[in-house]
Amino acid sequence: MKKVVIIIAMLAVMLSQIGIAYGQDALPAISSGTGVVIDSSTGEVLYTKNKDEQAYPASLTKLMTAILLEEHTADGEWMTASKKATFQEASNYVFNLKVGEKMQKEDALKALLVISANDVAMMIAEHIGGDQAGFAVMMNQKAAAIGMTHTHFVTPNGLHDPQHYTTSYDLALLAKEVMKYPAIMEAMGTQQTEVKTDQRQVRIKDRSLIFQNPLALGGKTGFTDQAHNTLIEYMKKDNKTVIAVVMKSTRQKEYQDVQAIGSYGLDHLDVQRMFQKGENAGETTFYGENVKGVLGDSFVLTKLKTDAADFTYIPVFTPWQSGQKTVKAGEVIGSYQIKKNGELLTQLPIVSAKEVIHSDPPVINKEVTRTPSTWPYWAAAGLVLVVYSSFRLMKKRKQRKLMSTLSRKDFGA
Repeated sequence: MKKVVIIIAMLAVMLSQIGIAYGQDALPAISSGTGVVIDSSTGEVLYTKNKDEQAYPASLTKLMTAILLEEHTADGEWMTASKKATFQEASNYVFNLKVGEKMQKEDALKALLVISANDVAMMIAEHIGGDQAGFAVMMNQKAAAIGMTHTHFVTPNGLHDPQHYTTSYDLALLAKEVMKYPAIMEAMGTQQTEVKTDQRQVRIKDRSLIFQNPLALGGKTGFTDQAHNTLIEYMKKDNKTVIAVVMKSTRQKEYQDVQAIGSYGLDHLDVQRMFQKGENAGETTFYGENVKGVLGDSFVLTKLKTDAADFTYIPVFTPWQSGQKTVKAGEVIGSYQIKKNGELLTQLPIVSAKEVIHSDPPVINKEVTRTPSTWPYWAAAGLVLVVYSSFRLMKKRKQRKLMSTLSRKDFGA
């Protein structure tokens, strides 16, 4: 009996120690079918549950639609709602387009992301791609460029199609790409705003629970019967930012799961280095004159606390264009490469700190000024002299002849 007590006591101590160790680094247990957290600065995976499992994205699709809107339309560009756009399943009861109603790019982006407007998504698709199929081609091309290898898009709004699928990891890559577009990030971080058309102005509000998370910068929700609940959130703490994604979830669990895995990711990150916009990034020369380069963007490089990698930072300047005479202030003149263990991790734009203008030296006219030729004058003078000499000679001959005649007469007399 005494031995049993001792064994039980030892097991209790061991289990308590295991529990403490497990509690420090335990992966969060989530109800969602699939989820992932990545470091927003490097893309490194910090947490994963079935990250490559195929699932339906629902309205998280609209992040890709927003990217293509930013890339393929000009500021202030108008687009018109077609009958097909207005027939899309309504996502809200506040703002629904009418056939022929027009919106500008900026208002379309807000409606797309703040209230997840399905009709606006289709209007954007038809405006940019010509029709839904054409836009889907563009979506899939962009997905391939981002590295979304387990994704296939069919619809611009995420309404269900069995061939419209992705993974939580691919969506995390998409969300990381979105961070390059300030207007999209701003819309995702907006809880309420106003949108205008050529016919009306409406106040809209994001009714999700994203903004109840004190660490959330913004995010996007999604739902269809087939996808269930999907959610992306950007979470920030102590200058560290992560992207958390869950899919195949429920309304009751999606926010809880995202906060749990997002917090886990943040707690396991350290700030490696902070880069400030305008920070010195080296010098290059332009026709012999020094051109100072500065960082064009701010950036926070983070890493796992346990990561002992070697990070290097190298400015690489772009060769000047043939015939270029001016470097404008703010012009991109190179890239600031951030490498991890010798491999390129990411890069920041290097811009010129000031305007530099090269002026070619004045061209000296080396053409010899020719003195007008004088030969015509000499020729004329020579001709006059010849004529004059001939005239004098003829006169002298006449005089001699006359004298000779007179002499003969005198002699005869």
